[in-house]
Amino acid sequence: MSKENNDVVILELDRPRVLSFTHKVMKRYCAATGAKMTEVDQSVENYDNMTLLLYLMLKADDPELTPEQCDDLLDLVPIGTVLKKGAEAIAAGFGTQAQEEGQNESQAEAADPRPLTLVQ
Repeated sequence: MSKENNDVVILELDRPRVLSFTHKVMKRYCAATGAKMTEVDQSVENYDNMTLLLYLMLKADDPELTPEQCDDLLDLVPIGTVLKKGAEAIAAGFGTQAQEEGQNESQAEAADPRPLTLVQ
């Protein structure tokens, strides 16, 4: 998998933990919360929903993880870090992170005043 298509976010807890917002995670999250796919961003503004989503992402990487263990792990880092990494994982899962980076690169190329020179 190339770096541009990497939808994995690492959250440093007791060890580096993988947060990946996959089809399976979204399906389970929407079933548990009743949120529509288009409402995921808004629904995670409720901290209980965000921790549920984080639990589902962490459990995908560690099937033995329980909700209680997840809460204990999340207590190891500041809440701001939890929120930031959760948002990054959602953005990566929807592909918005890669799209924004691609747009920034395209804008930078378009703004480059140097003429293209063909090398023979």
